[in-house]
Order: sequence, then C-alpha cells, then structure tokens
Amino acid sequence: MIALRLNAHGWNVPQVVEYLGWAQQTVRQTIKRWQSQGLGGLQEAPGRGKKRSWQQEDWQVVEKYLEQNRRYSTRQLSQKLFEERQIELGAEQIRRLLKKRGGFGNVSATVQL
Repeated sequence: MIALRLNAHGWNVPQVVEYLGWAQQTVRQTIKRWQSQGLGGLQEAPGRGKKRSWQQEDWQVVEKYLEQNRRYSTRQLSQKLFEERQIELGAEQIRRLLKKRGGFGNVSATVQL
C-alpha cells in the first residue's frame, strides 16, 4: 500500500524502488494490479504456495495416537504417519502443527509446547 501512496504523490517507480528496497518489477506489478483490479487486486491470489501434504483425516489419526495411554515423540509420530498412512511429515513440522493447535493428549516431553 505504501508503494501506491508514494506513486499517488508523484513518485516514479525508480524512486519508490530505491526508497522501499523492492524490486522494480514488484512495484510495477503492484501499481498495475491496483489500476486494473482495485483493492481486490492487492489480495493474495488463491492457489499460491505449496499445498499441504496431509488431510484432516490424517490429523484425526494423530489425535487418536495422542489419546492413547502412552507418550510419543514428534519423531515417532512422523514415523507412524508414514508407516500407516504414507504421509511424509517431519518431526519439526508435526511439532509446529501441535503447537499451532495448542497441543493434544500425551505429547512427549521432547515436544516443546
């Protein structure tokens, strides 16, 4: 948005680039999207970024593991998911997902929540 404000106040693209430290193409694309699509053109387009490799059903399986009367490390959960559901999630990724969801059940002490 600041690039648009600077441009609206008479700054040209090279001046905006130098001030913000952005790539010239980024500034030009931002201004072009604003001019052609308005505010909606500035929103992140759907379909960008890597798609997640797991489904909600996979997470429900993890929750069932954690409800058991034993503790799992994130590495063990990662291995179990791969063996039983062919889902490749690293231990660190599982730790982040658990943290994001606020933890659940018997999570091993190796998981920092």
